[in-house]
This record gives sequence, structure tokens and C-alpha cells, in this order.
Amino acid sequence: MPKYIFFDLDNTLTRSRSPITKEMSVLLKKLSVQHEVLVVSGATTKQIGIQLGEGMSGKYWVMGQNGNMCVNKSGEVLWENKMDWMQKLEVLSYASMIISKRLFKWKDKLDLVQDRGCQISYSIIGHSENIDKKERCDPKQEKRLSVLRRFPFKSKTVEVKIGGTTCLDFFVKGYNKGRNVEELYRKMKWKKSDCLYIGDALFKNGNDETVIGIVPTQAVENPKATERVIAEILSGKR
Repeated sequence: MPKYIFFDLDNTLTRSRSPITKEMSVLLKKLSVQHEVLVVSGATTKQIGIQLGEGMSGKYWVMGQNGNMCVNKSGEVLWENKMDWMQKLEVLSYASMIISKRLFKWKDKLDLVQDRGCQISYSIIGHSENIDKKERCDPKQEKRLSVLRRFPFKSKTVEVKIGGTTCLDFFVKGYNKGRNVEELYRKMKWKKSDCLYIGDALFKNGNDETVIGIVPTQAVENPKATERVIAEILSGKR
């Protein structure tokens, strides 16, 4: 029975950049009574709060920007691994090059790139685009993988992973979800075997992939699948 349960956010607990459903909220709150619930996302801690709602306060740990900003249940910031201006310039130059090729259709050029501090996220059609359109855009990650194959991002200090429904996430090399999950459980002296990570992007180049081997993992396809896993944990079947 896992004691410390890490969750990805978009496509795992919620739809992309969307509020948590009532059903999922109830399950998470029940889970947090006897387990530590931790949310690890490419989103900022503020965006995570918007999606999970006011009910998360004092109940969940929040690890935003692929875990590079870690906040405990009491609201204490444990660390914040910011990118420097040279690293950001590398990423912005790369994103600008991809955007200039007009490989994808977008409505608002200013909505394509977000500098989140510890991470820069580039959405191929826009962060605020209609959710249904985003989910139809690249469900198998083929378009984003194609971009990375055709135009490899080369940097000595920054890495890139596929995130969310339409994003490429850039952050300091090595400071990925796996590294940050490991940093936390070691800092808190939790047993690796007592942890479980649940996410939809445990595939190659997905932003959950780096957690494989760090703690036990459970792949899910969508929030409904996550609900079933949580129900199993609550019933003692896992």
C-alpha cells in the first residue's frame, strides 16, 4: 500500500488546463486523509491551484514546473530551481525558429510561449486554445516528436520533454520530474517502496518518463483511469 502518491496533473487528474471534476476532487480528498498526495506538473503552482480549486489548501503537496518549484502542504517553498537568462534565450530562439516555419495553425502568437520561471513551455497551437481542439491536435505526441526529430534542440544546459496535450517543456538539464521526486523523498526520508507515481506521459520523451526507476509508477490514459486507480487504493486492493 503506497503512503506517498505522486500525480501528474493534465490528462491525469484533469483535462488540460481545466478544473478538476467533482468526482476526482472527492476521491483526492479521501485519499489525502491517510496518504500524502503530491501533484507534479509542468504547470506553475498558481495554475495547479486554479485547476485543483480551493479544496487543495493544506491537503496536497505541489511540485510545479516539472517539480522545480516544490511547496509543502503548509505552503512552505522547499526549493525553486530557476532558469537563467542565457538558458531562456536558447529556448526562446529555438521556439521562435519553430514558430517562424508555421508548421501549425494558431490564433494568437503571444499565446504560444510561456516563461514560467523554472521552465519555458511552448504550445504548438496555444496554451489557451479550446480544450477539445487541443486534445485532438496531437493525442499520440507524433507532431511534437516530429518537431524534435526534424529540428533537434541542442543545448549543454537545457533539456526538453513533451508535456500536456500540445506542449514542449524546457527546463535546466537534469532537473526533471524524476530528479525532483527523488530529491523530495530523500529529503523527507521516505522509503522509495512507499511511493507511487501516477501519470499519463510515462512514454519515451514524455515528461513523466524520467520518474521510471526513481519510484514505482502507474501509467494511465486519462483522468477516468486515474479515478479507478485511486478507488483501488482506497479499497485496499493495491
